[in-house]
Amino acid sequence: MAKKLMTWYLLLSKRLLKKPSFLAVLLLAPLLTAGIILLAEDDAHVLRIAVYAEPSSDTLGERIAEGLVAIDGVVSYDICSSEEELRRAVRQTRADAGYLIPSDLSEHLRKYAAGDTSGFPYDGHLIRVVTNDDNVQLQLAREQFYSTMYPYLSELIAEQFTLEQSGFSNLDEDTVRSAVKELYEEMHVDDSVFQFAYVDGKTAEDLDDVSYLTAPIRGILSLFVFLTGMASALYLLQDRQEGRFRWVRYGYRGICEWLGILSGTAAGGAAAYLSLFFSGAFISWGEELVLMLMLVFSVTGFCGILSGVVRNMTAFGTCIPLILLISAALTPVFISFQGWMPVKYMLPTFCYLNSVNSISYRWWCLLYLLAANGLYFVTARFMNPALYPGRRAAAVLAAVGRRKDQQ
Repeated sequence: MAKKLMTWYLLLSKRLLKKPSFLAVLLLAPLLTAGIILLAEDDAHVLRIAVYAEPSSDTLGERIAEGLVAIDGVVSYDICSSEEELRRAVRQTRADAGYLIPSDLSEHLRKYAAGDTSGFPYDGHLIRVVTNDDNVQLQLAREQFYSTMYPYLSELIAEQFTLEQSGFSNLDEDTVRSAVKELYEEMHVDDSVFQFAYVDGKTAEDLDDVSYLTAPIRGILSLFVFLTGMASALYLLQDRQEGRFRWVRYGYRGICEWLGILSGTAAGGAAAYLSLFFSGAFISWGEELVLMLMLVFSVTGFCGILSGVVRNMTAFGTCIPLILLISAALTPVFISFQGWMPVKYMLPTFCYLNSVNSISYRWWCLLYLLAANGLYFVTARFMNPALYPGRRAAAVLAAVGRRKDQQ
C-alpha cells in the first residue's frame, strides 16, 4: 500500500511539474527572494529626509545633522548646502521631508531649558519641517530626530537645574556647566541597553544587523507555499470536472486527491526552503525542515477542506487572492496586531510564522495539521459518499431499490 501511494505521489508530482502555469508559480519564490536581497544590498530606504543646518559658530546644528546621517535604518538623511536646495528636493519629491535647523541652536536650547520659548526662529518653533504630506511614516521619523537632539537638550536641562540650586550659587556658571558636561561624558553609554529575546527565552540576533527589507522574507515565502497549495487544489477541481480520477478505486480516491494537493504544496515548500537558505533568514537545516513540513501539511489540509466546500472552479479562483490578502493582513508577515484571533488560528501561515521562535506554537502547529488533514478525510467521506466502498455500496443498493419500486 505504501509503495502504491508513493507511486501515485510521484506520478502526480511529475504531472503537475509539466504544467507551465505551475512552474511559473514556483519561480516566484526565488525571484521574490532575489529581488528583496538585491534591494537590501542597494541600501534602499522607506523615507528620504533632507537636513540643512544654518551656518553658525555654534556647531550643535551640524553635529545633529551628522548624527542623523550616521543612522542606519529605514530612514535616509541627506545634508543640503542651503535652504533652497532642501526645499527644491522636497518640491521635486527627491526627499519626503526636510528639517531646517537654526543657527545658534545651543542658545535656543538653553532658553528652552530655562522655560523661555520666546524668540524661536521659525514662527515660535525651534525646528521647521518642510513636507508635501504629513503621514504616519514622517511622524515616526520625527521621533528619531527628537532622539538625536535629546542628549544635548538633556545635558542643558541638567545644567540649568544645577545652576538653580542654592548649593551651587557660590560657584561660577562656567565651572558648573563644565562639571555637568564631564559627568555626562563619564556616564555616557554607547551600547544598547535593551536585549531582544523571544517569549520562550531564546535570545535573538542583534537587531542592528537585521535588514528591515529582508525581515518579511519568511512571511512572504509562507504565503507563497499557501499559494501553491491553493493552486494545486484548483487543478484538482479541474481534474474532478474532467473525470481524471475515475480510474482510481472508490476507496482510494480521497487519498489520491489529497496526494495531488500535497504534491504541489510540497514542491512550493521545497522552493521556499531553498529560498530561505539563500536569504540569510535560515535557522538550521533540521529545524527549518521540520517547520516547513508542518507548514506544507497544514496548507494541504486547509486546501483539501476548501476544495470540498468550494467546488466551483470560478468561485475557488476568486477565493485565492481573498484568502492570501487576509493571511497577509492578519499574520505577522509585515506587522502584527491584536484582534481577530479566531480567524488567525484558522490560517496555517499564522501558526507557522509564530512557531519559528515559539515552542508552544510548534505544538499548536502540529495539532493544526493533524486536525486539518483529519477533517479533510472526514468531510470527504460525508460530503462525497462515492469516495469510500461502504458508502458507495450503500448508494448503489439505494439506487437499485428505487428503480425496483418504480417498476
